[in-house]
Amino acid sequence: MELKQLKYFVEVAKREHLSEAALELNIAQSAISRQISQLEEELNTKLFRRDGRNIYLTDAGQRFMTQATKIIEQAEQTLEMFRHEQEAEAKRIKIGYVESYVAQLLTLLIQKFEKDHAATLLPMMQENETLLKSILNRDLDVAFTDLTSQLKKHNEIEIIPLFEDNYQLYVPKQDPLTATVNPPLNQLNAQPLFLMSDLPQHLIHQLEASARCTTYRISTERLAHYLLKHNRGYVISPQYMSLSEGEHWVRINLSHTELKRTLCAIVRKDNHKPELTDLMNEITTLLSHTSVYH
Repeated sequence: MELKQLKYFVEVAKREHLSEAALELNIAQSAISRQISQLEEELNTKLFRRDGRNIYLTDAGQRFMTQATKIIEQAEQTLEMFRHEQEAEAKRIKIGYVESYVAQLLTLLIQKFEKDHAATLLPMMQENETLLKSILNRDLDVAFTDLTSQLKKHNEIEIIPLFEDNYQLYVPKQDPLTATVNPPLNQLNAQPLFLMSDLPQHLIHQLEASARCTTYRISTERLAHYLLKHNRGYVISPQYMSLSEGEHWVRINLSHTELKRTLCAIVRKDNHKPELTDLMNEITTLLSHTSVYH
């Protein structure tokens, strides 16, 4: 039993006329007759009795009409439910991002884009490796991640370079490093390094190898102040996350070193969600080549 057979049966039952039903369904009358015959054979009962050019439901046909109508209505409701879900999903754009200056601009991007477009942006923070997998698996539509050689191996991904994140070093005021102009990373005196923000793993390895030190992740400015005041080590933060001025430490810009990262936006080339092209244009306008932190 097929859904189309039920639809043919209901149309004939309502009109009590094969040719009129065929005209409404835009198919040959012989096709309707054949499908109804197959239905009657499968049910092993007569659904219609014929009287000249007209046909009428039998008692069994009346009972079957009730069930067939319910089945068709349920099928249409199910299709409509999935259609609405697909439409809603098409208007949801899932954005992943790695901790970086991008996070500072996401609110502005979301507010501006949602104001001008019938779409909802859903942000979620992930690691670089997870972001790439999520894009490849279509779990994300757009990802802000570090531009790496690994990304460039995937021809199915469009890469839009955006900007460079640089870092700064906070040193206790009495530390000899404060007298050095543009110190390289290998002059950090093997002091413990406290990171005010997550760094990509390759930058952490680079930093620990160059500075011959161990890095530790901290989460509050107050803790950074305490560590610097009591000469427990150095603090590193991205330029967009500056510590407030203090009398116990000196800030050293590290933009002259290799400690930097390039952020990019990535999207699958075959992702054809509505509004996605407009979003990528908005991202390019708002985030590309950003160099001044506010």
